[in-house]
Amino acid sequence: MPKNETRCSCEPKPITVTQYKDGQWAVHPDVVSIEVPIKLNFNGEQHMLWAWPEHLEDLVAGHALLDLGGGSVKTTVEKVSEGEFTVTTGDAIENDLEPGKLHGSEMLGAMATFIAEEGQWHGTGCFHRAGVYNASSHTMLHRTEDIGRHNCVDRLAGWASRTETPLSGLVLMVSARVTASLCAKAIRAGYKFIISRSAVTSASIAMAEEHGVTLVGFARDQEKRFTVFHDLQTPRVLT
Repeated sequence: MPKNETRCSCEPKPITVTQYKDGQWAVHPDVVSIEVPIKLNFNGEQHMLWAWPEHLEDLVAGHALLDLGGGSVKTTVEKVSEGEFTVTTGDAIENDLEPGKLHGSEMLGAMATFIAEEGQWHGTGCFHRAGVYNASSHTMLHRTEDIGRHNCVDRLAGWASRTETPLSGLVLMVSARVTASLCAKAIRAGYKFIISRSAVTSASIAMAEEHGVTLVGFARDQEKRFTVFHDLQTPRVLT
């Protein structure tokens, strides 16, 4: 965790709920995820987003880079007050590397580990996650979680900016479906290899074809399957 990074008590909020199950009504305790508004100042304008309130420096930096036109650059994040941050950009980061290749068995094993690791989902059922996998070292370098799937990708971009890590040289793994908006964000971040545990859309396939991105969906180890929706003539997914 970087020096002065914001942490908080983000334990799920206990509540009492009324549930209908198996033909019966019951009142019992439950928990829900904490979600808070975040103010982001960037290039003289203020923006608002909602998020799980931990590790917010990476989130706001990544959001500025991917959604507000920051590009692949170093960032500085200043905490103005509780829930408000200012992001400024600095020098460019080289971001034109190849992500390498993955055998199908390694892909499924990495996805299985990525999904199975303990996290916020297990308490609330409310979270998505994203991670970056190094195909050369066969290791997951960093994993993020948030209520919003876009926030997960933003958090990875903020981490990459802070650590000066080119995302183009890594494989993006996500728990969520890859829609046009998520695929476009991943491409802006520099990714050339995207693997989802869930579905993809026609628009995301078209984007992958246009930008030379390998796009894999339904990567599920328990079912021992994945679907390659787009790959290059010199494939990154190996049999």
